[in-house]
Amino acid sequence: MEFPSPADFTIKTPRGSSSSSAASSSMTERMYSLDSFLQERPNLSDDDEFELDSSGTRSPFTDSPSHKKYLFPQKEFVDELRPEEIRWFYKNEGEKRWRAFIGYDSLRIECRYRALACDSNGDIDVNERILVRGGLYDVEVENKRCHPIYWTGDVSEIMRGTWFYDGTWQPMEEVYALQIEKEHMANFANRRLDEVPVAPPKGQRPVIHNLKFQDFHVDWNAPNEIYLFSESASSKLMRQVTKSLGWQKSGNQLHRGYRYEAMMEDKPPDIGHLVFVVHGIGQKMETGAIVKCCKDLRERVVHLKQKFFPDFDHHNKRSEFLPVEWRSSLKLDGDTVESITPHKMRGMRNILNSSAMDILYYTSPLYRSEITHSLQHEMNRLYALFCSRHPYFEVNGGKVSVVAHSLGCVITYDIITGWNPMKLYDEFVTSVIDEEVEDAEGSNKLQEELEQARKRVSELEASLKSVHERQVKAKQPLQFKLENLFCLGSPLAVFLALRGVRPQGKGSHDHILPTSICKRLFNVYHPSDPVAYRLEPLCLKHYATITPLSIHFYDNSKKTPYVKMKRKAYAAFKSSSEESDHKSSKLDESTEGSGPDEQDSPSHTRKSGTGKGQKFSLSKWLTDFRANKKGEDSLAAELKMLQKMDNDAEKFQVKVYLDPKDIDKTELEYRLDYQLRERSLENSYMSVLTSHFCYWTNKDTAFFILTHLHPELQEP
Repeated sequence: MEFPSPADFTIKTPRGSSSSSAASSSMTERMYSLDSFLQERPNLSDDDEFELDSSGTRSPFTDSPSHKKYLFPQKEFVDELRPEEIRWFYKNEGEKRWRAFIGYDSLRIECRYRALACDSNGDIDVNERILVRGGLYDVEVENKRCHPIYWTGDVSEIMRGTWFYDGTWQPMEEVYALQIEKEHMANFANRRLDEVPVAPPKGQRPVIHNLKFQDFHVDWNAPNEIYLFSESASSKLMRQVTKSLGWQKSGNQLHRGYRYEAMMEDKPPDIGHLVFVVHGIGQKMETGAIVKCCKDLRERVVHLKQKFFPDFDHHNKRSEFLPVEWRSSLKLDGDTVESITPHKMRGMRNILNSSAMDILYYTSPLYRSEITHSLQHEMNRLYALFCSRHPYFEVNGGKVSVVAHSLGCVITYDIITGWNPMKLYDEFVTSVIDEEVEDAEGSNKLQEELEQARKRVSELEASLKSVHERQVKAKQPLQFKLENLFCLGSPLAVFLALRGVRPQGKGSHDHILPTSICKRLFNVYHPSDPVAYRLEPLCLKHYATITPLSIHFYDNSKKTPYVKMKRKAYAAFKSSSEESDHKSSKLDESTEGSGPDEQDSPSHTRKSGTGKGQKFSLSKWLTDFRANKKGEDSLAAELKMLQKMDNDAEKFQVKVYLDPKDIDKTELEYRLDYQLRERSLENSYMSVLTSHFCYWTNKDTAFFILTHLHPELQEP
């Protein structure tokens, strides 16, 4: 990432500064007032790039060594450091570099720090924390710790920076910085910063003050020229050599106060869209993995937003992603499965027990409710916690969406729809009774008893259904209304198919997910993902012959809005199922991006089975098929039906935001299935192993989610 140089900023005219005594007289009044922190700031152009911290928040204040000019107004005299000149930092465990808080966070931390320092009566609650880093963390000032709010772990250390190393602008260790600051104020308070001692015509500049430590010493050549010199043997030898040559003694220059002034305006916009990120299988295998996956997705969304839509934050709209961890707290069968696991190939078996076993748990009537209640409780808990920290969210009409992965899609779906497996159990009992009736032919008494049993089952089913409906109406499963459900690598379609869901012959998908529950449903998958299935054929059967929409490359300069993309059929149908599978597997090479509505970026190349400007026509193919093939007798009925559907659908172009009553019933209200494009160098066999977990770091997926959370970004 390239950072703007100081010359790219418009620097305000410096304000005049009074003497230290005058500044000290008003310092007490200014010290604890947030109003005093509102200072003039440099004008930033819309093209300036920003550095992201680990929470995905942005700041125009980077740590690029090329920045060597102060942007805050220069002072004339040496006086106490103002809150704007001090910068607070944080560092995660294992990291070497400190990361600077944005100005808004740093000022509030400094205000709290000074208030605690002057609180001799204990009037301030030391346990009160400050919300920082885009609202994902809070700071415990007294203990100098930064804690995540919505997940566990990831605790970082914070530090108050007053003196900084030149070039890197990393803060000096507090124990040394405090001593240097004390020495500096004791010897140079109220003196002019531009005061330069008289230097001899030749030789080194005089040292007007010196402070020694065990491993280094600090020399003052002027009130604003301070250098640190190491006391290591190699450094001493180098200084002796340079001195013998008559060169100026060199060291590491120190700066008092941060290079950029902290400002209250330097803050992220309010959150207008909250997105819960729900994991699938495998969380037990690596506890906390969803936190990292959510972080990866968040950082890519923020990066793409800043790159392609730099003005969007000016509208005070921001999406925030929160990880939802539902697996680690579950007990389920305890250690029963582990105790019956053979010792041979133990490592592989443990991996399967920690991942694929979750699917078996969820399909078990013993553990399904425990799993759904865990996810339901966690989402409601996080939402309540979020609203308590951001009271403006509901008042301003904030929206909520869910990005779910793998099995998490199925669990989320069952929660929001209130699906209950009791219906399947009732159908099973009814089928058993039917079989017993057939076996009881000739025995009137047994048949009478079976009919009574059937009646009791029907009454029980009706009673349970009535109770369930009343419970759903009395208390919604989630405390918020869902705007979008993004399914990544989802097996939801196969679960629905096994539950008896079948195409309804109309474009609406209300029999799958009513719009009253969730406005939009998106099924995103990688073509090599072995866990993912399509949803559209469960709405309209003939969509099994139509390709899913291809997700644009994020860096494609010409992106056709998805609502305007025309549907395309698979390249061919063969009487042999093997040939049909072979053709379908080459979908990306033969049909994707071949139409004029999908222009590819020059940086990506793919093979195309059609001529430039041509598009596949199912009707034309059927005509050629009849003329050149002899298989009409075996496939005539099916092909004629597909041809009729294709001709009917061509009469009406689907537009997502139209009134559903105006939509042709042979076409979907809007497309559900979206397929990632395979890169030209992507190995299909390796993709089978990696594709199911590729979504979190995939920028195409992040761009798709961003532009559907904010549909206005799709407008050309």
